[in-house]
Amino acid sequence: MYLFIAIIFIAELIIASSLISNIVKADKYVCAIDKKVTQSHPKTEKALFCFRESVRCLKSCFEASTEFLKCKQRELKMRIIKTLIIYALLLVIKSKYKKLAKAAKFIVFAKDYWDALLA
Repeated sequence: MYLFIAIIFIAELIIASSLISNIVKADKYVCAIDKKVTQSHPKTEKALFCFRESVRCLKSCFEASTEFLKCKQRELKMRIIKTLIIYALLLVIKSKYKKLAKAAKFIVFAKDYWDALLA
């Protein structure tokens, strides 16, 4: 019986020693990984800061381009409205007041010249 207890005790010691050696190896690996992470932390932080700045720059560039497009859209709408109003007035003046037709043509010419300067 004492032999059986001794064999079980020795087996438990072998299992415990293998567990302890595996825990020590894992601890060494964890310490090595921790050291690598600690050394690469400033580089990672710098890279993340650069990435954040890139995203901010891209966002501001996108916002600026949308504002530019909105401004050009408003400008185009205003040009179309002005052109329609001037040509409508030209038709009204041409049909009712034949003597003012030359003045209306001059106004349209001046408007087209002004638009060419702005473009």
